[in-house]
Order: sequence, then structure tokens, then C-alpha cells
Amino acid sequence: MAEKNSPSSDEHLLTIEDLNIYLKGKSSFLNIVEGLSLNINYSEVFGLVGESGCGKSLTALSILRLLPPNITTEGSIYFHPLKKNILSLSDDELLDLRGKEISMIFQEPMTSLNPVFTIGYQIEEVLRLHEGLSKKQAHQRAVELLEAVKIPMAGKRINDYPHQLSGGMRQRVMIAMAIACRPKLLIADEPTTALDVTVQAEILQMLLEIQKSHRMSVLLITHDLAVVAQTAHRIAVMYAGRIVELARKDELFKNPRHPYTLGLLNSIPKETSKKLEPIPGVVPSPGELPEGCKFVTRCKYRIKDCHKKEPQLIDTGDNHYSRCLRANEFIN
Repeated sequence: MAEKNSPSSDEHLLTIEDLNIYLKGKSSFLNIVEGLSLNINYSEVFGLVGESGCGKSLTALSILRLLPPNITTEGSIYFHPLKKNILSLSDDELLDLRGKEISMIFQEPMTSLNPVFTIGYQIEEVLRLHEGLSKKQAHQRAVELLEAVKIPMAGKRINDYPHQLSGGMRQRVMIAMAIACRPKLLIADEPTTALDVTVQAEILQMLLEIQKSHRMSVLLITHDLAVVAQTAHRIAVMYAGRIVELARKDELFKNPRHPYTLGLLNSIPKETSKKLEPIPGVVPSPGELPEGCKFVTRCKYRIKDCHKKEPQLIDTGDNHYSRCLRANEFIN
């Protein structure tokens, strides 16, 4: 039976409804992600984009309930195959979910991999826990996974420790661990940030190949619009703990309808002599957000009403959503 009031969908794998994330302070709670709602479809690559500190990683960690004790959540995160709200799962149910149904690739593999165990042991542990494989079966499967992520001489490298591998190889190991149990949803949090451009392209291409072959959904978190341009089907742009724009990839790049998205696009280097246009100012801290639109202090399109009330995220047509009072003025 589905939980009471839980949404049902044949199309959506994951639905986040009105998610609020609070940081516990000395005397009060600080709202650092506010009213976030989105859905991820089956077999979809969904890009979540924004500057550092906007709440992307906290949103991802909340899906697996990996937030630290001083951070709390409100809202609903429905994983439709379970027909349950993840935020209400028991510890045992969470243990079954993590790594098996939903996996995550973290930002920095060197701090995510245990330095005192071989990479083979760490992959085998996932397989023995969730798949019930014997030690011999898990070892063979681990070698196959390393080969799948294109690590050369996998049968030999399986005995290496994390420090013996390059950054790109460590990231491949993290991907192998994440896909070991063929999860339905893979969360990739800045999976290529610390890698050089050539290795970054290889990792992204490999992720796409795995996503297509396994028909899994991917939540790709990044600050780089160029990354999601190569990979995502739909994109949500976050700013100051809120989604400010959401659309299909082609539609978002062709017809952006929020000044922040415009600013991100104008700051991407292009093969022309056009000068880059950086977004002025910095993202305000959660405790110092302005009244009205949270982007108002950095926006060159602001009007008087922008200071009065924060806009709602509205559909401007063709499932293209924008949190801007002047969104329709940006339509081509």
C-alpha cells in the first residue's frame, strides 16, 4: 500500500515536495533550502546547477538522509518504487535503500574512499551486503565492475589502495561502487570538479554510457552549465536555496527566463571575441538574504516590485518555470 497522500506517477522515479532544510543555530533554526520541489523521471539525467553554497549538495544528501545532526528537514521525498516517503523510513529501510536502490558519487573520492582498505575490498563489501554474494563471487564481480569503468589491468589494480591511484582512477572506482547493485537512481555530486578537462570529458562520457546501458536515472549536481549541456535532459537552476528556473535543456539554453541563468550563460567562455560578463557581487549568506527576490542585489533587470515580495516559481509555458517577475519579458 502507498502511504496516505503520497503522489503516484508512472513517469516519476523520485518526487521532492516542499523540501525545507534548516541549520540549527545557538538560539534558532536557519532556513538554508526553502520550498524546493522537483521530480526526476525514470531513465532521465536531471541537472541541478548553481554556485557553491546554494544548497545543491544539501538537497542531494537529504535524499539519502545523510545530513549531519545539526541539520533538519521538512517536506516529502517520495521514491516511487518503494511507494514511501524517504524522510519517514526506518534505519533498516534506509540501509536497504542506500547503495542498492539509490547510490551516490561524492565530490572528492580521496576522502570518500577508506584509505586503509583496498579498492577491491570496498567494492566487494557493497556486493556482499546488498546482493548476498560469496567472497569469491563478489571479487569476480568487482573485477568486472572495474573493467566496466575502464580501469586497465583491473585484476591487478583491484588490490591497490586509494592513494596508489590517480584522481581520475579514484573517481572511476567511486562510480564502480555506485553502480555495483544497479541502482535506479544515481546521485553524482560534482563528479568531475577536481579533474582536468580531458579526464572530465572521459568521466562524463562513461557516466552517460552507463546510464543508458543500465537505464537508470541520474541526478547530476554541478556549478558548471557546460557539464549539464553535454549530459542532462532537464535542468534546474538553484540560487540561495531556491530553484529559480527549471526547463528542458534545449529550452533553457535557447530561451533562459531568469536573470541568474542569463548571468551564468554569459559567463561561459565562447569561441568568439565577446567579452565575458561575470555576475556582480556574491551569493548572500542564508542569514542575510534580501527582502523580495533573493537575486535582487545582483540583478541588472530589477524593478521596484522586486524588492517587495519574493516571486513564486511559475510555468511560463511549455513546462518552463521561472521565479522572476519579468520572466515573460525574456521570452524570444
